[in-house]
Amino acid sequence: MILLNNQIVQPAEFPESQFKTGLSIYEVIRIFKGHAIFLKDNLLRLRNSIKKSNIDIDIHQLRIEDKLNRLIALEHIEEGNIKYVLHLTKDKWDEYIYQIPHHYPTEENYKNGIDTITCEAIRLNPEVKYINNDLRTLTDRLLQEHRVYEIILKDTEGSVTEGSRSNVFFIKSGILYTAPTSLVLPGTARKRVLDICKAHQIPVIEERIKYSDLKEFESAFITGTSPLVLPIRKIDEFSFDPQNNRLREIMEFYFSLLDKFF
Repeated sequence: MILLNNQIVQPAEFPESQFKTGLSIYEVIRIFKGHAIFLKDNLLRLRNSIKKSNIDIDIHQLRIEDKLNRLIALEHIEEGNIKYVLHLTKDKWDEYIYQIPHHYPTEENYKNGIDTITCEAIRLNPEVKYINNDLRTLTDRLLQEHRVYEIILKDTEGSVTEGSRSNVFFIKSGILYTAPTSLVLPGTARKRVLDICKAHQIPVIEERIKYSDLKEFESAFITGTSPLVLPIRKIDEFSFDPQNNRLREIMEFYFSLLDKFF
């Protein structure tokens, strides 16, 4: 079922193609043990997306957490992903809340890493999390054709920026490297990794990472709502160590947060 402006409608009445018009700002929230995890980070980013889009909406008045909990109860969701969409057209705006398919990594993925490929593409206005139909269509096709877990984006200057559904980090000599926040969608899982690094005095450098320099890095991983912290085995022909000590340390810190709070 779908909550449309907090009213129940059935999926047959909901063509996602309507998001091809207007502006659709969205968040994907992870449900774990029947609870929306790290929701504060999602709401903070949603508020920022609204502000950056010059939209006069106070998210506190939307009572999003109450609506999410209503859907969780109605659908008896113990684990999964819920999508929240604020769809704006010229004359009005509507809220959509619904469960979406999830593809969580396997134990083997977490142990041995995932394969990825690159694609030259730019996420316009990366500070706003909005539905980008052209980018999604392109990356969905590449994922299916090449049977890889994720598509890593490169900009026109040959710098690696982020994943199509994730953020990406690299490791060299115990130091984490990632693209500057201004160039990527500020993922909530990415923020959590940065917070972990700050708390545990793990050095992080935010800088442009040239595709041609990928061979210099020992390890790499993606972060996101579904993968959480997931090692990369390959990016195109570049290979990385999924058992890197620093990477495993980050993963341990991250997953301990789930055990501690949920």
